[in-house]
Amino acid sequence: MAPQTGLLSYQVNDISTSSQSQLILMMYDGALQAVNQSIQCMTQKDVAGQSRHILKAQDIINELSLALDMKQGGDVSKTLEQLYQFVLNQLIQANITKDSMYLESVIKVLSPLRDAWSRIAEATNDEPELPDPTAPATPFAAKC
Repeated sequence: MAPQTGLLSYQVNDISTSSQSQLILMMYDGALQAVNQSIQCMTQKDVAGQSRHILKAQDIINELSLALDMKQGGDVSKTLEQLYQFVLNQLIQANITKDSMYLESVIKVLSPLRDAWSRIAEATNDEPELPDPTAPATPFAAKC
């Protein structure tokens, strides 16, 4: 097995055995990592890399937004949706202006949310539900 294939298998296994709160935490980590990488690319005048990482962060934030359950989530879901829309706007502005100020504001919004999800994951200590091997596969769709 090639090293890349082994890493991919590990990542797939890690995701498929994670709880819902752990998956959301992974998404926040991925978005923050992409934003930080974009800042590095800006510093190095790597416009293509900057754009690539901003787009990755946008994809992750869009997924978090789509995962919101507006009926059950009530005001919390509405507030998160507003924050996600703000973050998406900041990412767009950063990509257009190439100004890291916008990315810093994204970090200021996402970091406390990530920390809150980390505390939720620890407090609930929720175990992942193991899939029923006889059930048909379903795509992941978090409802927060």
